[in-house]
Amino acid sequence: MPHLPRQVTRATALAFAALAVPAFAFAAQAAPAPARSFTPWDKAPGMPPPVTPELLEIGGRVFRGACLGCHGEKGNGEGREGKLLQIPPRDFTQGAFISRSTPSGSLPLDTDLFRSIRHGFKPAIGMPAFNFLSDREVWAVIAHLKTFSERWKTEQVPPPVEAPPAPPRTAAAVKAGAEVYKATGCAFCHGEKGLADGSSAPSLTYDSGKPVVPANFTKLADFKCGNRPEDIFRTITAGMDGTPMPTFAEALTIEQRWQIVYFIQSLGEGAAQVAINR
Repeated sequence: MPHLPRQVTRATALAFAALAVPAFAFAAQAAPAPARSFTPWDKAPGMPPPVTPELLEIGGRVFRGACLGCHGEKGNGEGREGKLLQIPPRDFTQGAFISRSTPSGSLPLDTDLFRSIRHGFKPAIGMPAFNFLSDREVWAVIAHLKTFSERWKTEQVPPPVEAPPAPPRTAAAVKAGAEVYKATGCAFCHGEKGLADGSSAPSLTYDSGKPVVPANFTKLADFKCGNRPEDIFRTITAGMDGTPMPTFAEALTIEQRWQIVYFIQSLGEGAAQVAINR
């Protein structure tokens, strides 16, 4: 078994502990427990259940067992375990989320939060994929984390930014993407070869002032918001709130965004091929 960072294994153990609590609560009820479903991160999870006192109670239990150690009791990212992580946990009190399908500056959809919990983020962040939480438990903890920010009470969640059908990936499209990448200034953060070694990289910070490392495009598996073509397109379009990654919805045409997607993919695929040939 590969060695996992201590914070990841501990977060996983805490999550398992949290699941045992709701089980006892349901056992005391006269009505049978609802069927447990486990929708993968890349599939539509269906409609969330109504937010009831019972659902919020379950969400609080799951949060205390699986999330509190990193995100803190108040959801402000100041948990004891979180202080050990290279990349600071999200501060839910700000209502700003990195992985969204909605426009820059807006709240995410519930399905965006569901995907983040199911998918997890790259190992250095310490956020595992919570595949062992049932759909109901994921919806419950989403309802709970919304209690940390007033934004959920005062703002409407806008419709998602839809990725239009992808054009064919061709050598010409990849080459054009390399030119757009250079002209847009992506290399200042991500580096000319996508190695996260651009001239601005050492000075990048989250809005909180804590340091942030730009994505290394040669490691597609580490992408926080998914590495499918539609995931990369969505990230380029919506940006990553709370980080230096802006939205390019207005700066680049749809065609140019797809070209950058294909160029980024080519960087990761090229690095993987080099590793195989060594």
